[in-house]
Amino acid sequence: MNNRLDADLLHALGDLDEALAILDGDFLVALNAPMQALLPGEPGGLAADWAAPLHGLASALAAPLGVRTRCGVSGEYTARRVALDARHVLLRLVDERERLHHLQRQLDDREGLLFTSRSLTVSEMGSVLAHELNQPIGATVNLLRGLKLRLARRHPDSTDELAALDKAVQQVTYASQIIGRVREYTQSRQPKTERLDLVALVHESLALLDWDLQREAVRLALSLPEAPVPVQGDAVMLQQVLINLLRNALDALRLDRPDDPLIDIELRLDGARAELRVGDNGPGITPQTEARLFLPFSSTKPNGMGLGLSICRSLVEMHQGRLWFSRREAGGCCFHFALPVMAAETTPTLEKTA
Repeated sequence: MNNRLDADLLHALGDLDEALAILDGDFLVALNAPMQALLPGEPGGLAADWAAPLHGLASALAAPLGVRTRCGVSGEYTARRVALDARHVLLRLVDERERLHHLQRQLDDREGLLFTSRSLTVSEMGSVLAHELNQPIGATVNLLRGLKLRLARRHPDSTDELAALDKAVQQVTYASQIIGRVREYTQSRQPKTERLDLVALVHESLALLDWDLQREAVRLALSLPEAPVPVQGDAVMLQQVLINLLRNALDALRLDRPDDPLIDIELRLDGARAELRVGDNGPGITPQTEARLFLPFSSTKPNGMGLGLSICRSLVEMHQGRLWFSRREAGGCCFHFALPVMAAETTPTLEKTA
């Protein structure tokens, strides 16, 4: 490899955002623009002298090939050398601050989604509780009033008992009023009407769960349109639905792990609606469980409250959509939700990846 080839190689690599240099033994042969912006210098001199301005880089040049070494005052850079041939070495210098900034942004996004998820869960739980409790409370009021009428006819002198029944009716009525106020509060949380891209929403949701997917060694099979699929709605609410379905799939694969754990996600257009499918090759569910999937307080998880799918269905229906379940032919579960599609200029075509 001669100097001309070195320069041509660095020129070809110059479009990359990484700082790169080529060394020939103890000498600097060539460097690309990002490296020159970080460490101004000219080829031909000793590599140690050229690297001296960056704390720790001169020592990193003596490290074994392939070993990543920290340099910079606060260790903000990672240096790594790779052999190009018998004489020449490529030095790669990575600015870790950008990666850490991206990681922090991901963590902030996860924390924000978790906070919003809890708020939505509490609100939806309040709505579910209001619906479930109003019926027994109404029945209790009717029973107390009927009991008071009978007692008044048979024992008109039982003033203390009648007064106690009056107080009981007042207390139960007061409880019903409190539940009514909770329902009014939870129903005030309406989805935001903004234009969203379902394809981008899928990628953003997967990015928030990338650690879980990597830890469980789950393979993803994506079938997504190349062009955006525009819908109208609340990004946080719809992302909450998708993440809940993905977490359910991960739980199923963790419960009875197959040889090749798989989550497949498909987004397709069906006329004026977009249908998103989240499937897994886990153990599946029994017909008895399927019949109660979307009922509040029905859960197959040991510590589950049974509100996740009920809340998801409620959120999808708030967007004039539909959420349902089917069985995969190859085994496992598949959840679907469909939403109205906004007018678009182009019709997306599917690109399959695995």
